[in-house]
Amino acid sequence: MDHFFDTIIWGPSLEGIKTAVELKQQGQKVLLAGKFGFPGGKTTESLASLFMTEQFDETAFLKRFLKSVRKQRYGVLFQNQQWLLMHPEAIKRACWEILNAQGIELLFHVVPLEVRKDSDLHDLRVFGREGEIELTAGRLLDASDDQLISNMSGGAGNHDLAINAFFKGSLPFDMPGFNITRRFETAIGTYINSSVKNVAYAELENTFNRELDRLSKETWKKYNARILMIPVYPEIKPLNVNK
Repeated sequence: MDHFFDTIIWGPSLEGIKTAVELKQQGQKVLLAGKFGFPGGKTTESLASLFMTEQFDETAFLKRFLKSVRKQRYGVLFQNQQWLLMHPEAIKRACWEILNAQGIELLFHVVPLEVRKDSDLHDLRVFGREGEIELTAGRLLDASDDQLISNMSGGAGNHDLAINAFFKGSLPFDMPGFNITRRFETAIGTYINSSVKNVAYAELENTFNRELDRLSKETWKKYNARILMIPVYPEIKPLNVNK
């Protein structure tokens, strides 16, 4: 692959994909990079696939995206005037459809190691299955939902995190020991959102893994609810911000 680009976008979130498409259509050479092997950002990595319904009236891109999701079986799992819950796998397919149609160059399964700025150029050093890769671009945009590139530069602090999961079997809204903020019954199972407050950035992944394991075990033991779909990464929110 070429290691020189007009713009490198870290994070294949919906915003990252939208920006990559816009820049590619403007004639730029664009690379979209990410940690995992699939697009979608927190909507697929963290199963944060619950949206405000009105959000999809904001741009033509989001309208087209929702139309693609709706075409799929179980694409939309729940909808009312306020909320819209999509199937994370349907989101992945819709993202892949857009990326493939636009011919966006991708680099997945990599983690950022270092960012350097030299004059008008940005150097991004990443590590993947083939070892370290040096990338250079005129612009480096952080479109990741957890702002990973920004946090590498000292922006880390305490955050709230959310664990989203689908379960086979009904769960009560009030589950002692867990801060359940939302729950929806869908055609494929129960979707819940459980939050953990004020977690140090360095402890986010450890806290996420511990709480996800505890949630899985407790829901099976107490409510006979089997976890169907689990996130690979926590949904990270700025401290004291609840949406």
